[in-house]
Amino acid sequence: MSGNLATQLVQFSQSSGVDLNVHLVLDEKPTRQEQKLKTLSKYVQKYPQGWKKRLELADLLYSMGIWQQAIAEYRQVISRSPQLMNVRLQLAKILQMMKREAEAIELYQSALRLCCNQGTQHHISGLIALCKGDSQKAIVAFDFAADLEPDKIVHWLALGQVQMERENPIGALQVFSRVLSLNPDDIVALIHSYDMLMAVGDFQEARQKLNRAIALAPDDFRVLQRQLDQRCSMGLVSNEEGKQTKKLIGSMLRQAPHGAEAYKSLAYYHIYRGDWAQGAEVLAEFTEQHPNNPSGWYYYGQYLFHTGECHQAAQMMLKAYRLYPDDCEIYRGLCRILPVEALPLSSQGGNVNLALIIEEMLKRFPQRWSVWATAGRVLVESLKEIERGCSVSLQGTQLQPQLPDAWFRHGRVLALALKHQQAVEALQQGWQLLPKGGGYLQSLPAAVWLGESYQVLLDDVASRKWWEEACLQAKKLMTFNPATADYWQGRALEGLGDTFGAMKAYRNALNLQLFYPPRREVEAAVKRLQAMVRKDNRA
Repeated sequence: MSGNLATQLVQFSQSSGVDLNVHLVLDEKPTRQEQKLKTLSKYVQKYPQGWKKRLELADLLYSMGIWQQAIAEYRQVISRSPQLMNVRLQLAKILQMMKREAEAIELYQSALRLCCNQGTQHHISGLIALCKGDSQKAIVAFDFAADLEPDKIVHWLALGQVQMERENPIGALQVFSRVLSLNPDDIVALIHSYDMLMAVGDFQEARQKLNRAIALAPDDFRVLQRQLDQRCSMGLVSNEEGKQTKKLIGSMLRQAPHGAEAYKSLAYYHIYRGDWAQGAEVLAEFTEQHPNNPSGWYYYGQYLFHTGECHQAAQMMLKAYRLYPDDCEIYRGLCRILPVEALPLSSQGGNVNLALIIEEMLKRFPQRWSVWATAGRVLVESLKEIERGCSVSLQGTQLQPQLPDAWFRHGRVLALALKHQQAVEALQQGWQLLPKGGGYLQSLPAAVWLGESYQVLLDDVASRKWWEEACLQAKKLMTFNPATADYWQGRALEGLGDTFGAMKAYRNALNLQLFYPPRREVEAAVKRLQAMVRKDNRA
């Protein structure tokens, strides 16, 4: 995004009544929308045969999220000027976002017949492939389009977004780097680059991308959202820094009072300040006002899980699942919560249990490596299907063999299956794939896991080496996410036999509002270590 391009979060309703939010990239920052809507509506009523003002009206309705009316107006424009290919593409895009793929495909195909440009033809073919659920074919089509027209950013962005959806952060980063080489100020590419850098764990480079985005578009909703996530995890919620954080939240709420993301940011601002109950009230109020928004229920369930209210969390996540079973994050949320809750949940269609969720998730999202890793862990840890769980987890490394986290997550599954020699091999494979130098989000837990598995294998030298490495990695992470860094440092120090150091790290993590379930583990560890100290003192 450059020039006058802007983004806006809008809410639209599906035919099922479910309310969804989507970020739109617009040609200019929307202003005086209600007044423009009245003016254009009156004009179109007075001159119904014209199409130019009707197209302006349709574009305005689109930017406001009034999509049913926008669809009707775009169809009117097409009936009056059927040669307008871009109008067909715009209408098809809306229908695609509304999950009306058959209608979208028909329009894309009609646009394809009007198109004489080879690059655009391949791009449209990629959009058709996405409507059909064939992301690999879409990648090939967008790749062809980008090769034919390498200076057209739209092709590269489409290619990068498909790679993101397939959870290929390394491939996506390569694409967005190409976009930024063409336009260093493209805010969409900067935001996506930040997300992908976080996905590969490079929080230092990610911070640089976010800082650049903040400098270019400080009021952009998605930039604010990521900035707030970072500020809260860094503990910038008190004194003058806290006032700045609260100010940014206020900006988000004014921009999108219907956006669940803004309320999630406010809720987590409260939890990091230690007011856990108030954060829950924020999300409870949002879900009461927006009962058909699955994101609200998802964030509410996630928040309750993080505060240790697991049964309530499962109920909220189930509501999100019933409303919108097309969201991978909702499935993952259930996979996190249900093992802790250890109870099947009743739904309108019968009982929802882990086995059902796992099978549905694998069927719906087979191209996402983290789905296989998540499923493998649940199968091993909760359902005790050891061999299948390890096999399922391995599939994640086959989908993304160059991604360190895929190997780390598989190694953890193998360790939970008590296959510690294989776990060490997988974890070492992931470690070798890490770029040299710098700190990475996943390297800290991986070092701790290596220390634990080597300890089981009775290799004290190797286990100490990896726990010491974990302590070094914790120092690198400390300013970015101190609660998480202290938690893993505590585990490493405990492994090294540094009782007082471990207790100090654990207490720091608790004071910094470490979330559940690790919080429960840390509380138990502190009590255990205190008992050891008292016993030693008595001796």
